[in-house]
Amino acid sequence: MLGYSQTIYEVFVFTKKACRRIEPKVEVETKLLPLGAVTREHWRQVGQLQGRLAVSYLKFRYGSANTYVLLAYFGEELVHAEWIVPAEKIKGRYPFVADGSYSIISCLTLQSFRGLGIYPSQIQKVVKSNIQAETFWIWTASTNAQSLKGIGKAGGIKVGEFVQKKWLWGCISHIEYFPERSSNR
Repeated sequence: MLGYSQTIYEVFVFTKKACRRIEPKVEVETKLLPLGAVTREHWRQVGQLQGRLAVSYLKFRYGSANTYVLLAYFGEELVHAEWIVPAEKIKGRYPFVADGSYSIISCLTLQSFRGLGIYPSQIQKVVKSNIQAETFWIWTASTNAQSLKGIGKAGGIKVGEFVQKKWLWGCISHIEYFPERSSNR
């Protein structure tokens, strides 16, 4: 089938109560900003890290007054970014996300800074932040061993899996969620 793919994702939840504390192996400065406070320079840096097209799509699809971007800097260099999206903006595509919660999506660490504990420490900063939510959802492809390891280090609790089928290179997609596949492996 033209432009077809199927991916299995593992779904995890974090709560403020169950979140562990991990320090990265390098000192990073974290900025957790609502979209309205992200400057043109921040957007330029995020575009360099995540790709301008991806950032434009994320702003269009998930942008709101309640959406945040986390930026982690090593000195002046942006080494990690992630998006924190309220349930009302993401439930249309991911219906399993609970009302009143947030999702942590599109996390990316600069290649040369991977394996230093930045990813799990930044997840924890989001969960422990002043964002008004009791739960935070995150998911990753079941084949992404590095992300699964980071989510586990940060204290994520597996709550299920979903299968995403895409046609026409992602222009059309369908998600089927399986909460019964929640046992941690």
